[in-house]
Amino acid sequence: MNNPPLGEGPEERILVLGLDGASLNLLQPLVKRGMLPNIGHLIKEGCLSPLESTIPPVTIPAWVSMFTGKNPGRLGLYDLLRRDGYGVRPNGGCFRGRNPIWRILNAHGYRVGVLNLPGTYPPEEIDGFMVTGMLTPSKSSPSSYPPDLASTLYRHIPGYELDVPQWAYSDEEEFFQDICRSTELRGEAAEYLINSIPCHLYIIVFTEPDRVQHVLWHRRDQLEEYWMLLDEVVGRLMELFLDETIFIVSDHGFGPIRKTFYVNEWLMKQGLLRMENRWRRRLLTGLGRMMEALYHKLGEVKLLHPLASMLKETVGVDKLWRYLYAYLSKERIGGIDWRRTRAFSCVHTPHFGQIYINLKGRMEEGCVDETERRRIIDEIIEELQGLVDEDGTPLKVEAYRGWELYDGPYVEEAPDIVFLIEEGSYEVDAKVGVGRIFAPGAPWTKWTGTHTKTGLLIARGPSIKRGHSLPGARIIDVTPTLLHLFKVPIPGDIDGRVLTELFK
Repeated sequence: MNNPPLGEGPEERILVLGLDGASLNLLQPLVKRGMLPNIGHLIKEGCLSPLESTIPPVTIPAWVSMFTGKNPGRLGLYDLLRRDGYGVRPNGGCFRGRNPIWRILNAHGYRVGVLNLPGTYPPEEIDGFMVTGMLTPSKSSPSSYPPDLASTLYRHIPGYELDVPQWAYSDEEEFFQDICRSTELRGEAAEYLINSIPCHLYIIVFTEPDRVQHVLWHRRDQLEEYWMLLDEVVGRLMELFLDETIFIVSDHGFGPIRKTFYVNEWLMKQGLLRMENRWRRRLLTGLGRMMEALYHKLGEVKLLHPLASMLKETVGVDKLWRYLYAYLSKERIGGIDWRRTRAFSCVHTPHFGQIYINLKGRMEEGCVDETERRRIIDEIIEELQGLVDEDGTPLKVEAYRGWELYDGPYVEEAPDIVFLIEEGSYEVDAKVGVGRIFAPGAPWTKWTGTHTKTGLLIARGPSIKRGHSLPGARIIDVTPTLLHLFKVPIPGDIDGRVLTELFK
């Protein structure tokens, strides 16, 4: 905490505020109505632009692409979850070995402070500071660099939370109050760290907007109340950077969930996925229903949140995730006859669709030759693009081949097909045994809001144009643009570009 003062530089300090899930379609009307005066002031003094996310538009890889400037094919990250055989496991250490912006700036003598950026656990040594957030196992886990910074932060900001996971709540009002409290404490923590540890670049992420919009997208009154609170928190941080450069960025946008598409049920109908003994499937389906009923019952009797809190601290979030997805991989896609299945989707975050070909040599029980692989992919994409809803309405489906969408050394790890239905408003579920292709809403999560491809970028500073928009801005352009402000050379393996049209 005894860092020397900053030296003079081309940009004295830059603040980057990450607002997870901030969306133009929600914020612009609130700004026009004068409900977000601080964010509105930044827009008036600088620029507001859409920011195209990764495909899929998911927390990981989106935040990692943003702060490395690289597409998922260079990162080997295609979801919060990584395919592990026919199952999945959570990704961890997402920035390790991928040369993020703080590594580049540190090498040129600039100090960087990072707070609550998803994917940073476990924390790494940094010239500046790092406090991890989402997917940190618990407060007792090593969650900061310097190592003693987390305990110091917890003493100064009592009640500070690493994350507020939606699954741990059944009461919407209790969830909303905890989200608001966490947001205010996150802001206090940011103020404390900014005032205590001088850095050239601060990256402060608020994950709470994503959490509240998933659960309460149908409650516009509560969303407006939340964003007014977050605007106040943003305003207090703006006061610390009155004449300096401020960026506000989001990893993706948000919109309503209309329906769920059961991709493996659809693949079964296409004759590409086969089931084993039906009695085993019925047993797994029955077990799944019992577990879901228990989950909802715990919520009804007000035991879900205290039990979830106890498990988070004793077992750890990382182990809970591993147990959960090991169970889901058995329950949701158990009973598949892999020796006769040519295409499948494994359990993943439901904001997009992914399909793998059961390729010989890549999958344990692969049955498809390389020569047949591309033909099957072409046929699936053609069928997806002709998809119709239950009432016969044609659906807009964006379907991509993995090697066309991504570039880099990890392309072979990518799904063979990635797709979105109706701008992502149709969630995609891998569950088999439901007996239908579509369902209204999100039966499993009960969420009402989901990710969309377009986030936002707000920039204000001495060198930033006023009133300018950047219709082609992408999430991978953020890091090279920040490096340009520090007059640091752009590494050759960065896929993004400097948004030169942003500057005077």
